[in-house]
Amino acid sequence: MNRAVVAIADQVIVQELRSRLDQSDHEVEVVFVAESTQETLSAVLRHRPSILFVHDQLGPASVVPMIRELTLRHPALAVLVVTSNPSVESYRSAMDADAKGVLDYPFGLEEVEHRLASVIEWGATMAQALAGDRAPESRNGSAGGRVIAVAGAKGGLGTTIIATHLAWDVVRQSRGMRVCLVDLDLEKGDVPSYLDVSHRVSVADLAKISEDLTARAVADTVVAHSSGLHLLLAPTEIRETEVITAAAVRQIVAQLRRLYQLVIIDTGAAVTATQAAAVESADQTLQVVSADVPALRSARRQVVFWESLGVVNPDNVRVVVNRFRRRGEIQQDTIDMLILGERSEVLIPDLEQGLERAGNSRTPSEVRNGVWWKSLRRIGQELGVMNHFHPDRPAAGGNGQSPPRETAAQPDLAATPGAGPAAGSRPRESGQIALENVVLIPVALLLLIFSLQLALFGLGFVSAGSAADAAARAVSIGDDPEAAARAAVPEQLVGGISVDQAGAEVTVRFSSPLLFLDGVTRTATVAVGHNVVEEPR
Repeated sequence: MNRAVVAIADQVIVQELRSRLDQSDHEVEVVFVAESTQETLSAVLRHRPSILFVHDQLGPASVVPMIRELTLRHPALAVLVVTSNPSVESYRSAMDADAKGVLDYPFGLEEVEHRLASVIEWGATMAQALAGDRAPESRNGSAGGRVIAVAGAKGGLGTTIIATHLAWDVVRQSRGMRVCLVDLDLEKGDVPSYLDVSHRVSVADLAKISEDLTARAVADTVVAHSSGLHLLLAPTEIRETEVITAAAVRQIVAQLRRLYQLVIIDTGAAVTATQAAAVESADQTLQVVSADVPALRSARRQVVFWESLGVVNPDNVRVVVNRFRRRGEIQQDTIDMLILGERSEVLIPDLEQGLERAGNSRTPSEVRNGVWWKSLRRIGQELGVMNHFHPDRPAAGGNGQSPPRETAAQPDLAATPGAGPAAGSRPRESGQIALENVVLIPVALLLLIFSLQLALFGLGFVSAGSAADAAARAVSIGDDPEAAARAAVPEQLVGGISVDQAGAEVTVRFSSPLLFLDGVTRTATVAVGHNVVEEPR
């Protein structure tokens, strides 16, 4: 079944076209009827038709630029221009816009049949050619690299640090995987603020030669970070941003897809032509928000802008909440109501000063909070870039930023700051646990013995006090004080009781056993004295 979008505002023409399509031998399903150029862009993005019928009088924008843009974005889209005033000029405009044919209104069944047969055959051939052009080129045999666009709903939400640390962590976890981080926040790009790099070339240098882009040109432009991550950075001069056009961005991303297994693009927050091109070229868009109304409203407006430009479907936008507070006023249910994309299950907590040291030193490994890396790895798993990792496994090493890797044959990273042990390093972890037990067990035993000794001394003091009180009472009434003292304590403690009377004071001594120093003395004496009050006779 061939899917078609009809972009005609005149309902009479629409009904007649539907009637002719129903009578046709070719199976064509009209999935949407657009009545403006803006609706057409969104409909083509949402429904991905193979055929587009567009009226040459459709407004409010001009039809020719719209057709040219759609055919550039979707090479397999066959466009048929419907005209009510057939003329040489209308045919020339349709051909200039790269349309595949013209239908004159009112429609003839034979003409519709002929045009449909032509565009359906052309579409099948083009789709097959495009599928062959996307043959596997990456090392892992996948059909080209994966492109992830990271966009902030507004500035200051941590978009750049999420994109940077995610790319850095993927490289650290998968040695040999080719990853490129692109800084496409042209006016305020600050990836070098989080990675210690300097550069003289930028994405602007590739944009100038985008029509003749080669792998060698890309290799000469990217900056290789010490971690193995490749960087394509924003220009340092504001004037150079003028040469970075939407068409250049599409060409650059297409070339990067062929060269790298993963491309992460920091697109910034502003909806521009270059950002829209990057979002359109990406396999998936990660939108960063925070749990506050201004950010959520900006996120919704941003997706609406993308959809109106025809670059992304909201279903292809994954929203991640950064700096989330469990006791905040806005929780998940409210966030789900305000956003348009699909919310990630990962809620990155507010780490307060947890990222400050890494930002100031421009070293991602300085992030010592394992929750941060665990959150990024789960996001990567949701995006399909880290499926072979185990984000639930706790990070190894003292700083908690690098979990064990899954392949044993990995290079030795012991000399690299922040690098965790390899997958074959479980004995090293076990040894660390055993060493901790060697230290902790004796300490725990000492604390236990000390607590028991205190309990024995306390018991002796209480028993001696009770016995002294009974002995003093016995003296005052003329009874035997030692017998009274022994009767006042439990039978098990009678053997450690001794009573001394000196004038008007009775002292009871209780021999409390010692748990330490058994070779020196076996007991410690607890003495309690009471004054004797003479009873009147």
